[in-house]
Amino acid sequence: MKNKISIGILLIAIISVAVYFLINNSKGEKTNIETIELGVILPLTGPVAEPGNNVLRGIQISIEDYNRQSSNRKIELIIEDSKSNPKDGVSAIKKLIEINKVKIIIGDIMSSVFLALAPIAEKEKIVLISPGASNPAVRDAGDYIFRYYTSDDYDGEIMANYIFNNLNKKTAVIIYVNNDYGIGVANAFKSTYQNSGAKVLLETAYSEGQSDFKTIVAKIIRSKPECVYIVGNPSENGHIVKELKVQNARLFLAGNLSFEDESFYKVANKSFDSILYSAPYFNISQNNSYTKVLVDNYKLKYNKLPNVEASLGYDVAGVIIKALKSVNYNNSELKTALYKIKNYEGITGQTSFDEFGDVKKSILIKSIKKDGTIATLSNYFPLK
Repeated sequence: MKNKISIGILLIAIISVAVYFLINNSKGEKTNIETIELGVILPLTGPVAEPGNNVLRGIQISIEDYNRQSSNRKIELIIEDSKSNPKDGVSAIKKLIEINKVKIIIGDIMSSVFLALAPIAEKEKIVLISPGASNPAVRDAGDYIFRYYTSDDYDGEIMANYIFNNLNKKTAVIIYVNNDYGIGVANAFKSTYQNSGAKVLLETAYSEGQSDFKTIVAKIIRSKPECVYIVGNPSENGHIVKELKVQNARLFLAGNLSFEDESFYKVANKSFDSILYSAPYFNISQNNSYTKVLVDNYKLKYNKLPNVEASLGYDVAGVIIKALKSVNYNNSELKTALYKIKNYEGITGQTSFDEFGDVKKSILIKSIKKDGTIATLSNYFPLK
């Protein structure tokens, strides 16, 4: 009997020791994996929700690929919804900084939201990089502030020059969304266009979420322009184009990247012949492993090819990873590493950052037809 008890006690002791080492070894393995928290603030709801979610998908695919390949470090995304407005964006960044203690944040794509986030990030010395903010004011927003999307002043300048010089259209109407982004593009277009000797016959703003454009379109028709330059959000711009068709206005239309967005095409419902627009360089046909990861995973998850918005998100995450690797994941040196990025080869073209954290990359002039066919007409590289 005593022998049985002794054996039982011995077995319990052996099992206890084994469990102890098993638990401690597993703890040791976990502590060897460093987690890097990356904040993301994007418009996942509201009028700019579709491009915001597209950007997020690209970011997620890039990070998932990194995590698959990395054995001792993982990147965790902490995602916040700006709801397409600055107030919620500010709440999101305060939460990420004060509660989550992040040191790197991607977002927002809206200039109005991004410019509200920038002073907070700059004060707290948090690297903030936008995949879409294009207002010229971003250039002077701070030492820790970067963007991966070209400035409105360049975008508006290119379109004004193309319409005047290449298409010989001497009069235009500008209709724009009444926020920092719309105002920035409209001003840049107007300045360049008028300096060329052309005339802006009418400028009119619309509100985010607006769907009734009867009055605005009637004013446009009365102005009799050779060109209507439309800058704003996809769904609202779809309503503008649709109303132009309703009022039988056969005018030359030009604008921004919103015309490539699915939500624009759904609302417009083929109510146009052709629209000219500017867009970031974008090429998913590149034969390299980097592009293949995005294309293959995007098709697998969403049963379609990634668009330019998803590619911008993918590239932004990629450039952050490259910068982190170059400083051995030292967050305090990330800002300096980003300034040193030169000719980063992404899906949205070769990218460099200047001394202001402003991106230098090419812009495409494209057209979309009523059947959804998209063609690239020209490729412009930065002038400065």
